[in-house]
Amino acid sequence: MHLNDQFFISHKHQADDGLPNLEELQEKNHASDDGASMSSVVRTPPFQPGKHKQQQALFLPDDLETLTKLVSQVRISSEVRAYLYNIIVFMRLHRAVAGGISALATRHFNTLAHTLAPLHGLDYISPSMIALAARKIYPHRIVITAPENERSMQWGSSLEAVKAVLEGVTVEDVIEEVLESVEVPL
Repeated sequence: MHLNDQFFISHKHQADDGLPNLEELQEKNHASDDGASMSSVVRTPPFQPGKHKQQQALFLPDDLETLTKLVSQVRISSEVRAYLYNIIVFMRLHRAVAGGISALATRHFNTLAHTLAPLHGLDYISPSMIALAARKIYPHRIVITAPENERSMQWGSSLEAVKAVLEGVTVEDVIEEVLESVEVPL
């Protein structure tokens, strides 16, 4: 869990994007006997000088320096900052959340919100950027609680009722429910 929290953002691609999904690759390479399990071993070809072509950086140092300068100049109003922190509080208090809304996740959430502004050509953070950042920061972090560990069980709730409420709840459902319930500043 602590290692998972170190990943900055979540990203899922659709099957029609042309990128392989690991689940599909595993189904194709399904091992039927013990000897076939060697296919899961990662083999690195030996280094051969002159065979590897030089890779260019995706972002040049000047580009990174410019982006860093633009991020440092981004403004956030007190209302939008309150919106960001309200999302964090509502996520922590959501009945389906067992954990994952860590201090590091909060720092990543704030950093991504600030970084999205210059990437969209703005020098301020809008509420829609906060919502986008929440959808990218939390999907891999949030842990859905087991019905027997849900908070209302402490006060005598019925296990069957809690199971019915939590049945089918996904991380994406939690994020969208929180974004719908937190008042968006104008």
